[in-house]
Amino acid sequence: MRDAMNIKTLKLKVTNAYLVRAGGKYLLVDTGYEYEWSLFCHRLVEVGVQMNEIGFLLLTHHHDDHTGLATRLVEANPAVKVILSRQGQALLASGKHFHTLEAGYVNRRIGWLLALKGRFDKKWTHSFPPYQARTSDILIDGETRLETLGIPLAGKIIETPGHSPDHISVVFDNGDCLAGDAAANFLQWAGANYCVISVDDLDQYYASWQKLIVSGAQRIFPSHGKPFSVEALQQNLGRHKKENMVLFRRKADKTADDGAGVTSDL
Repeated sequence: MRDAMNIKTLKLKVTNAYLVRAGGKYLLVDTGYEYEWSLFCHRLVEVGVQMNEIGFLLLTHHHDDHTGLATRLVEANPAVKVILSRQGQALLASGKHFHTLEAGYVNRRIGWLLALKGRFDKKWTHSFPPYQARTSDILIDGETRLETLGIPLAGKIIETPGHSPDHISVVFDNGDCLAGDAAANFLQWAGANYCVISVDDLDQYYASWQKLIVSGAQRIFPSHGKPFSVEALQQNLGRHKKENMVLFRRKADKTADDGAGVTSDL
């Protein structure tokens, strides 16, 4: 693996946003919840980056902990170019999470923990200020080199669906990977096994792991948790099974019966 990229981490409530120097500007990957604006600005000050130095904002997917500040950031810095999956354009404009019928938590323990969180965290609404893509923004279809987008970094954007249909990740040529929720280092003690805690399509999620491995990813920078080696993906590939998932539709049915449960994710 070549020398590591100079990646700056913005640690927010539960999400890591990342900054990478790109010529005279920065590439920002993801934001936080809509109520984290003050914390986000504080983190920028900590790493010595001005708002107007952010030239590009890449949104890995449309969920609220990743895009909650997108609209406000664009208002504060209209020159920033937002990069998103073409599949995510309508989802970002909707202002709420989308899930397939097969979506759910990866195991029962995590399902129970998140049901508990849903009871007590009133800010956890799974909605966000809708973001309407502008003509100056960049919609991604398939694998795309960063250089072709005018970003002077050696790397590529690849589609990594499974957690959400619009998910994209960045893999730099040196092996560093900004993976969003395509992988995670969070709630390992609860059996997460480097998966994010919920997925829309488990088979597709593991197929995206394979894509990350084949694309040359070596060090994974997840949105949740600390960076880790790609070997963790290789060793945990396929460990979760569909029959052990807690599907959101089951929890929705249970909610109708007894008022318990939640139907969304991180």
